[in-house]
Amino acid sequence: MSAPVPYPSQQQIPGYGAYAPPPPRKRGTKRIVFGALGILANAIGLVVMPIVAGIIGSLIAAMGMLDLTATSPQGGTVEASSMHVIMVAVPTEEAGSATCTVDGTAPADLSAEDVSSDGLVATLDGREYTVVRQVSVTADQTLTVDCEGASAAAVSEMGMTGVFVSLGIGILVPVLLGLVAIALLIWGIIARVRS
Repeated sequence: MSAPVPYPSQQQIPGYGAYAPPPPRKRGTKRIVFGALGILANAIGLVVMPIVAGIIGSLIAAMGMLDLTATSPQGGTVEASSMHVIMVAVPTEEAGSATCTVDGTAPADLSAEDVSSDGLVATLDGREYTVVRQVSVTADQTLTVDCEGASAAAVSEMGMTGVFVSLGIGILVPVLLGLVAIALLIWGIIARVRS
């Protein structure tokens, strides 16, 4: 009759003494690595994405700028909606010397600024116009456009909704992905501690 085989814990390994079970597997390492990389990527994304989204939103808004409506260069009126930008354009050959002012029925709810004469260009009735002034409106009102040094003027109204949506997405997406990365990191740390 043969001798009984000892249990693994009783077996002797030559040169090592009693049997030692393998060390427990460290859990959570992958989650920690991916969580940390995700946080780093989202930190960069919080800076880059709003800029990219703002550029895309501005390009989308600028596409709407191509729809010019003729107005009188002296005393022309425009009905402006809230959260819109009104672009005032004059013939391109007069853009360097023309000066346009825009007044509104609610002056506190508008802000105007000059635009470089090499800015946005559009065509109306076969004539090229260049935007020389833009007005941001935060309340519905009637605007009066007065351009000195210009034989003609045109306006275009573009909504800012697309710009705001793209900026919101540009900020919201990195924040949500960052929260997922933080949760993954915490989950990995907890799994590592428990193992």
